[in-house]
Amino acid sequence: MARLRVRVELNRGGVGIPLHKLSSVVQEAEKFFQMLAEDVRIEKDRGEWLAFDFDNESLNFTAEYVGPASADQVQAFAAAFDGTTSLRRATIAQFTRITEAIGEDELIGFGLYHADHEIEPSEWRCLSRRDALRIADEIEVLLGASGEVDRAKLNQANLDQITHLPAVIDPSMGARMFKERHDRGALAAEQSKWPTLVREVEANLSKRIARLEGDVEDHSRAIHELRDTSGATEESFRNLLGSVETFCAQATRQLERITPPAQLAAPAAAPTSSPASSPVLTPPAGSRRGWRSYTIAAIVIIGIVSTVVLIWSPRSDEPAVANVSAASVAPPPSEAPRKISPPDAVVAAPKSRVPVSNSAVMHVDIEARQPSWVAVTDASGKRLMAKTLEANETHTLELTAGATLRTGNAGGLIVRFNGKEIGPLGPTGKIRDISFKDGAYKIHAPDAG
Repeated sequence: MARLRVRVELNRGGVGIPLHKLSSVVQEAEKFFQMLAEDVRIEKDRGEWLAFDFDNESLNFTAEYVGPASADQVQAFAAAFDGTTSLRRATIAQFTRITEAIGEDELIGFGLYHADHEIEPSEWRCLSRRDALRIADEIEVLLGASGEVDRAKLNQANLDQITHLPAVIDPSMGARMFKERHDRGALAAEQSKWPTLVREVEANLSKRIARLEGDVEDHSRAIHELRDTSGATEESFRNLLGSVETFCAQATRQLERITPPAQLAAPAAAPTSSPASSPVLTPPAGSRRGWRSYTIAAIVIIGIVSTVVLIWSPRSDEPAVANVSAASVAPPPSEAPRKISPPDAVVAAPKSRVPVSNSAVMHVDIEARQPSWVAVTDASGKRLMAKTLEANETHTLELTAGATLRTGNAGGLIVRFNGKEIGPLGPTGKIRDISFKDGAYKIHAPDAG
């Protein structure tokens, strides 16, 4: 028959223990062993817990279940005690009550015997007052999450919800404290070092937290400075565009004022030896040179403005991008200077824009079920949109050319193409790309995702 044994020790190396502390630890430990045995289907009515192997310590004995218990039940008891088997919350709550009478610097050691022939426990766990308070707080969180905050309304059905015994102090520390048989003086010296070690760990942790907070503050300050710089740059760019437009308008008015009307040449007096020739219309030389100079200057200015716009135009990550089709239309090419014709010459008809057919426009509706980052780029790689959509936020795009939509949360986004939902994009938190081209779309994962 397998033996179910647990070694219980309090303040190894100490001398004596107050009676109220002794009785409290023993009674609460006995209740815990009985409830744990019930959880692993060991019948308490067919046996009882006895204490053996008392040592001359502050509190040091072996609690053994004297009754029928199979090897599987003993193994299940050890697994439940180690936190790998489900337990009732009432059993876990009873485990925390064992520390009600001990001090904050005291430890209770529980040693498990995994085989009948073992003289000393092969595995130890340590329980302190701090561990008990933490476990009790976790139980309170579980109760609060299920709407069971009122303790007066708790019933057995609430406490019978299955959970696991949380981990306590590092098992290796328990092995050093209780498994190895140190003399009392060495053990007391080692115990006296614990508060110092704990304070050192807390001090190092506080320093790391302070350093992390400083880094976060520096990053926040840098982000604010970047935003301010971007705003100032955008304002300067607007001023530059305004100045260029004003200059172009003034140059146009100057051209209209300076350029004189073309004059007709006088006809020939009489034909001589050859047939009559048509009169040649020639504008004045000075007028032709002035017109060409201003035309060349205007072309140079337009080229400079176009270059500045391509280089300094801000990214389309602002919500002001309402119509993507307008961004996809290329600017009209610059016209070469033309020769001045007489007033009676044929006037060129004004150019007309070819409207974009509605059938060529691709309508894309984006709806966020969860916060999701979304970016849209056209076929040339130009960014058309980049922002984070909050939950229930929507955005509409009208694409006239190929474009790619990338999202950082595929499971939190709904995309409709021409009014029809295209289906799930991928799992939550995964990156997915959707390519739109020629009235069709394709979903694929990027190489880095």
